[in-house]
Amino acid sequence: MAVLDELEKIWYFMKRDMVSFSTYKTNIFVLLLTAVFGALSFAFVGQSSINQAVTSQYATNYTTYLIIGLAFNTYLGQALTLVQKTINPWALEEVLVSPTGLNTFIIGSSIWGFIWSTAVVAIYLLLGVYAFGIILSINIVGTLIVLALGIGTFIGFSMIGSGILILTKQGDPITALITIATSLFGNVLFPPSVLPPLLQLIAYVTPPYYFFTCIRKMLLGSTIQMILPQLLILTLMCAIIVPIGYVIYAWCLKTAKKNGTLSWF
Repeated sequence: MAVLDELEKIWYFMKRDMVSFSTYKTNIFVLLLTAVFGALSFAFVGQSSINQAVTSQYATNYTTYLIIGLAFNTYLGQALTLVQKTINPWALEEVLVSPTGLNTFIIGSSIWGFIWSTAVVAIYLLLGVYAFGIILSINIVGTLIVLALGIGTFIGFSMIGSGILILTKQGDPITALITIATSLFGNVLFPPSVLPPLLQLIAYVTPPYYFFTCIRKMLLGSTIQMILPQLLILTLMCAIIVPIGYVIYAWCLKTAKKNGTLSWF
């Protein structure tokens, strides 16, 4: 009987979690969407047309293309979850009542993540050079400019996602959708030119496409003048997304404080 009692308790705990999970419809939708598009993005990797597209657009091989994409995607992933990790809703109330300024807390809490991301990027590139024989010709100034714009843009998305998370308490569709867009349309795993025409159009209006186009060319010997059209588009996107992200986050934060739901989780 004791065993049956314990099994019954286990069932009720599981039932509790199932009921709780099912109440967050947005989160369920996001998880399913991520799985579907995640699988779809890898379906394009095996296409034989990828090598030809990479060679014609970047004058390099697919190995070099892929290593640079995976390396610098580390920075974007760090930026995309920056706000959620450093000022997450379940700890935000404690930060707001402390003597530490919010900006100081964000900067101090995010530095290590970017230091670690830099180490990961260095490992990727060193392995690429010494293990796979890739050849890099890095434009340092151009790389730093592109990197700053890419990180800034994704921090803007992070603010939007974190704001929504403060209100919904579970399920951040912005972070999930940007992750999907980066994998499928962002020029990380394959050039968008191998996609069907409609999906190519979507790729050309997403910031990751311009970030990875510019960052690869900055590592492969191009000058800033050679990427100027793409760089200007990325700059414009950053200038639009960051203020929007800040306004949305501030509004969601204000709304949660007004409703007294800031720490509800």
